[in-house]
Amino acid sequence: MLFLLGFAAALAASAPANANAAPSDSRAIVVEGIRDPKRRAGDYLDKVLPAGMDAAIGRFEDPLCPKIVGLPEDLRLQVVGRIAQVAEAARIPVNPSVCTPNMLIIVVDDKKALIEGMRRKKEAYLYGLGSDTIRTLENAKRPVAAWQISDVIGADGMPLRQDGDGFPRLFTTVPASRSVMTTRKRLLAAIVVLEQRGLVGVTTRQLADFAMLRLLTTLGNSERPAPASSVLSLFNDGVQPADAPQSLTWWDLAFLKALADTRSDLAPDLQWSQIRNKIVKEMERLPDGG
Repeated sequence: MLFLLGFAAALAASAPANANAAPSDSRAIVVEGIRDPKRRAGDYLDKVLPAGMDAAIGRFEDPLCPKIVGLPEDLRLQVVGRIAQVAEAARIPVNPSVCTPNMLIIVVDDKKALIEGMRRKKEAYLYGLGSDTIRTLENAKRPVAAWQISDVIGADGMPLRQDGDGFPRLFTTVPASRSVMTTRKRLLAAIVVLEQRGLVGVTTRQLADFAMLRLLTTLGNSERPAPASSVLSLFNDGVQPADAPQSLTWWDLAFLKALADTRSDLAPDLQWSQIRNKIVKEMERLPDGG
């Protein structure tokens, strides 16, 4: 990760000292009354989580360790502080001391140049991404690209081992079933790259909350719009920062709490259902009862 930090810093060196993200009150979380929370929770998840039975949802098993490259120091501290605050609200552990970054936010003039540089010089930071996915990240029209680096381990935490034929084998005590998998997806790192052009009018609160959601979800790399009820819609086509959610919404916070509390060894469809049900329970805690 140290190579990447140096590499990203070099590309970000030409960025203006007064990056477009502006200071703002970092305490707010947008809360709204909700009608028919079960249906709306399903609509939200349909736009945030990938489709398909193979779309396993992984999570970080180590505390989060965010790192921001390409912003002035004062703005960087605001973003890091806001991420820590949201993580605490969502009950997601954050490393309080010096640590090896596993969440990286990079602000550059040209995301395509950065990703091309990674592909040529340090492919480890694109680990697990196919060539088609990398090209999609490079050429996406929106000023943001994000991806996760993950691996697969046994549901009991045992690593996969390679036999003499070179194929990975799993030796585990966990019995197979229709609902519980013998393996689980584990997130090792997540990276979001933002171009300066996309940050005009964006506050540090919006930037931090968007990055937090985007780094922890498997939204995929399509150009489909994020739900309007989420700060993830900040970079939807035609959306201006002033018209987008000004912070994490109640939907987003409920989703993060559910994501952190959902077993990563469940079958993907059961993960989806469990997350939806947990979101609904969070909605019921609203003052107006949802």
